[in-house]
Amino acid sequence: MEEMNSSRWVLESLMEPGAFGGKPEHWEEAMAALPAGLPPFLDPAALPGRRAAVGLPSARDSVLLEMAERVAKDPALLRYAWYLYWFMFPVPVRGVPWGAPSLEKRLGRQSGLFYELIALEFFPRLALWHRKAGYPESVTVETARQVALFDDNHMRGEGVPGVYPRQFVWLAVYFENPYVRLGRFEFALTTHYGANAWKRLRDGRVLALADDGLRVAEDGLCLPADAPAQEGWSTRLEEQEDGARGYPVDPAGHVIRKKVYLDAREWVPCLRKGDQVLDLHIPAGGGMGWEAVTASFAQALEFFARHHSDKPFQALVCRTWFLDGRLCQILPPGANILQFQRMVYLVPIPPDRGGLWFVFLRDTSNADPDTLPCDTALQKTLVEFLRTRGGWNGGAMFLLKEHMKSLREDVYREGFPALRADLGF
Repeated sequence: MEEMNSSRWVLESLMEPGAFGGKPEHWEEAMAALPAGLPPFLDPAALPGRRAAVGLPSARDSVLLEMAERVAKDPALLRYAWYLYWFMFPVPVRGVPWGAPSLEKRLGRQSGLFYELIALEFFPRLALWHRKAGYPESVTVETARQVALFDDNHMRGEGVPGVYPRQFVWLAVYFENPYVRLGRFEFALTTHYGANAWKRLRDGRVLALADDGLRVAEDGLCLPADAPAQEGWSTRLEEQEDGARGYPVDPAGHVIRKKVYLDAREWVPCLRKGDQVLDLHIPAGGGMGWEAVTASFAQALEFFARHHSDKPFQALVCRTWFLDGRLCQILPPGANILQFQRMVYLVPIPPDRGGLWFVFLRDTSNADPDTLPCDTALQKTLVEFLRTRGGWNGGAMFLLKEHMKSLREDVYREGFPALRADLGF
């Protein structure tokens, strides 16, 4: 029995010896808490209710019950399932078990059902968290639908029900910070780690300066941190009491190779590293139309003012694949995603080699473009870009809280030419 409780035995039995670097965090603690009887997430009587709570159809009951029975009879699957459940859902929160393996070698096309089975525990844990925070039940119900959306992704990508392991472990993030779905989008209170920005006192115009030490290509986009020394150039950001000196970021998403000086008598910081911000997440499904965006932002402003007035945020921020400033070169001007880009301040980031996973539902970090699916117009467009232009960077953005209240396009771009003339860059 002692050997069967070891992480080595379990991972080798699952044909995934290298998962979690071979040393899953908190494994011994989890095994010490393994119950003698059936774990709660394998209770067949409770399964239909948990399934319904996350928005999955009743047609999932039979396959989930079969998976629950299989896990209960398999010592390795049982212990790994318990480890994930114990790590992610009971109090206290232990973080996120990044690196969960696919289990395809052991379970084949049913591997996603294994993760979906444990994901049913998301709702009761989320409901407890939300009740303590005083959130409306409607917010809990909407947020819990993420499991069903993950199932949709798996159906599109694999043709069978399930949840991808990389998306399953993401469910633990909902318990680290206030993180809820409000209309079209999800929002999480967090600490800003992106670009710093300043506001000019006389007219309210905003300018971001690139972080110190970025490697930048001639087109103003960021290079990988490990790019050869002879490629591109490096940014510098110097801040003193009398002002800041650095390289400006065009709100269309690229760095300009011309240093500027922002005098502290004329410019004040409006977004700094370490500030409280609202992190934006875009669940799968649904469009990015203007009405959906504005309604969701309005809900976020009201919700966080009511429930977290002690944590005022400075801005809305996001990092994702569709904030790459080059998207305007391959999509029509009227595309909703481009309208969204024009509404915010785009900031380039070092390439996220796997960022297009959400488009293709497979690892794209080292993929040959010719092997990627071309089932949608967007996939076809991006594959052609990758064939002819190389990698995709993705990008980041910010939208100051004051501008969330009265959304409009080009709020940062329309005054940028005047700033260039005034500051000489």
